[in-house]
Amino acid sequence: MRTLNVFNFITLNGYFKGPQEDISWHVHGGPESEYGVDALKSGSTLVFGRTTYDMMSGYWPSPEALRNMPDMAKGMNAAEKIVFSSTLNKVDWNNTTIIKGNIIEEMTRMKQGTGPDMTILGSGSIISQFAEADLIDTYQIMMDPIAIGDGTPIFKGITKTLQLELVNARTFKSGVVLLSYQRIA
Repeated sequence: MRTLNVFNFITLNGYFKGPQEDISWHVHGGPESEYGVDALKSGSTLVFGRTTYDMMSGYWPSPEALRNMPDMAKGMNAAEKIVFSSTLNKVDWNNTTIIKGNIIEEMTRMKQGTGPDMTILGSGSIISQFAEADLIDTYQIMMDPIAIGDGTPIFKGITKTLQLELVNARTFKSGVVLLSYQRIA
């Protein structure tokens, strides 16, 4: 059985993105980036919604990404990736599979199968849908020491209470705090 994990960053007031998809407020410092590179080494399949996929596939294969964050870019580009989308017909980022069906049914089927664990990056809409369906096993939330005036909450639209247990906390010198939770069944 495969696990489904979330890795996302948020503001102190719970937003994972600002207006117009803005994530420029996120601290991408050395230790935080090193943590991300190490996490990519787990071999987890990366999971995206279309909006996050478009943003990631537009950046990580670029010369700028390879110049600015070479280890992260190599890991992102080499990773197996899944994008849930009803509108995409083809993808250009290597190692990417499009899934168009009912995302709850598809993720349930994938979790019951064999293969590497899966990690959702960004993709608030599918995080909310999978959380609502009790499909997410762990949440790694990197909280930046910033509050923004407007944005999209990480759990926008959920209608039930998520019961989570804190299993680890790590503070970076930048003030970023990584909170790791697992779902209480």
